[in-house]
Amino acid sequence: MPLSQVFEQAKLPREKVNIALGWLVRKGWGEIVKGAGLLKATLAEPPAEGDDEKLLSLLARKGELDGEAVKAEGLEQALNQLKRRGLLEVKEQKVWRLSLTEGGWRAAESLPTQLEAKPVVTLLTGELLRSGKWRKVEFQRYDVTARPPSLYPGKKHFYLEFLEEVRDILLSMGFEEAWGPYVETEFWNFDVLFQPQDHPAREIHDSYQLKNPAKGRLPPKRIVSAVRRTHEDGWKTGSKGWRYRWNPEIARRLVLRTQTTAVSARSLAGGVKPPLKIFCLSKVFRPDVLDAKHSMEFHQCDGIMGDWNLTLRHLLGFFVEFCGRLGFKEVKFAPSYFPFTEPSVEVFVKHPRLGWVEIAGSGVFRPEVTLPLGVKFPVLAWGAGIGRLAMIRLGIDDIRELHTQKLDMLRRFKV
Repeated sequence: MPLSQVFEQAKLPREKVNIALGWLVRKGWGEIVKGAGLLKATLAEPPAEGDDEKLLSLLARKGELDGEAVKAEGLEQALNQLKRRGLLEVKEQKVWRLSLTEGGWRAAESLPTQLEAKPVVTLLTGELLRSGKWRKVEFQRYDVTARPPSLYPGKKHFYLEFLEEVRDILLSMGFEEAWGPYVETEFWNFDVLFQPQDHPAREIHDSYQLKNPAKGRLPPKRIVSAVRRTHEDGWKTGSKGWRYRWNPEIARRLVLRTQTTAVSARSLAGGVKPPLKIFCLSKVFRPDVLDAKHSMEFHQCDGIMGDWNLTLRHLLGFFVEFCGRLGFKEVKFAPSYFPFTEPSVEVFVKHPRLGWVEIAGSGVFRPEVTLPLGVKFPVLAWGAGIGRLAMIRLGIDDIRELHTQKLDMLRRFKV
């Protein structure tokens, strides 16, 4: 076979083929015809396994061999040869055999047969040092490289900690917290927010209606009359209203509140004066099918800001500051529609893994909302699904895990 073909078919680096050719000739298995550039086999049958190959096979099977095993196989010469070739590593170790002399045996006979056991001490104290008792005790050995046991001290649920963080941020920005009832009349939950009584969101499949008691009290007649007129013909708000006959019995129906905006409306009806900054961070309830992204009970954060010189730009500036304190540096806005605000915008934050995610709806309260409540100055309003914001911030994909009781998950979150 031509040598050029040997290099091609061997499929090995050139220096490896050169080594193989050298051993082929040295072992007498073949020869290189000089001048012709040919490799010629000199054996008709495959050659027998050499000592070096036997030793390599043994090492490949067992991983390592001791000197006695190599001697037993008669492979000492192969060992030296492979060592020179750098194909194996030899580790030498010394073995010491000790024995007592006659004097040692005599000394040993005079020793007590049983040694006095010393008490084991795990902690060196000042008393042991002062009294000298440390000389008569045995100190327990410690493995300073061992990992200490994991400790899981009591702590708040990670979702409650997030809610408190949001609350602290809003309080630090000058907001006051307001509260309202879970059970609300449709008047405060829908009517005062200029949602018509035939709106689809007011059907039973979009809100939980109470059976007993089924209805509640309406606020003072002044507010009820103004809301009724606004719905029917626009009253003095500059609107045409919804052009239907408003029914006070529908407004009295009791529901589990579907939005904390009802708390904002109640706050405005209390005779507030500008400037004002109010928020409510609490639960709302909506009929839904429980899955990874939906729940029948979740937290919502609503807020209002009111003063004579406020504009939509102040609202956008608030969100940039609020989201920045939560760790979201990129914020963008998109125009939207809500029944009780105009203009209206949706708020998005940039998540490193999920991209742009909507977190809130906002806008300027319409006159149809503020004027019936006796408020004549501009009011900026916003509402955020705080559960969704928590999922983004905490890296959770399932909304049900916001209320988890799994110990491994609770322990994993840092305080």
